[in-house]
Amino acid sequence: KTIKPGIDAAKPGDTVLVDKGHYREKNLIIRKAIVLSGINYPVLDGENKYEVISAIADNLIIEGFKVINSGISGMEDLSGIRVYDSRNATVRNNILENTFFGIYIQNSINCRVENNRLTASAGEEQQSGNGIHCWKGDSLRISGNQIQGHRDGIYFEFVTNSVVERNAARNNLRYGLHFMFSNDDIYTGNTFRNNGSGVSVMFSKKI
Repeated sequence: KTIKPGIDAAKPGDTVLVDKGHYREKNLIIRKAIVLSGINYPVLDGENKYEVISAIADNLIIEGFKVINSGISGMEDLSGIRVYDSRNATVRNNILENTFFGIYIQNSINCRVENNRLTASAGEEQQSGNGIHCWKGDSLRISGNQIQGHRDGIYFEFVTNSVVERNAARNNLRYGLHFMFSNDDIYTGNTFRNNGSGVSVMFSKKI
């Protein structure tokens, strides 16, 4: 009936299966290498107050959830799903709606963000976050995602040796894809439509 006891009981390498339902558990924190897998897209509701999932572990997978209503804060980058200080994490096949930042990968290596659908209704840049936001990473792969209604669709800052492929970013306020201080990255096979502009490369080399 609640997810947190399942996460607490799991050992590294376990899979926690979450049945369909509407869950309001404030901020779910994952600190171990598990697979957190939703069945028929259970809803994780941040109630417009909280970061919904905070993942701080290597070798974890988050898949199959509908994540809605993260908190909004000018001081914190509250997110639907946020991965901190991780190696080999995967966030895939999730639906995110009405989140401030959607999927946030922070200070992580060799992580994947795949086949997620992110939708927001940003009105002004100051009150909206980015769809997929990557800060300080290496060897990331962002592929097959659909992002709309955010500030930037995909944002890289201090990200190296990474690939952005087969994503569709549309109707975002600023850029479909935004590189800042990021070097040796590739973007290929993406679609950018009806954004402020398509791709912005700033203070970056070998894109």
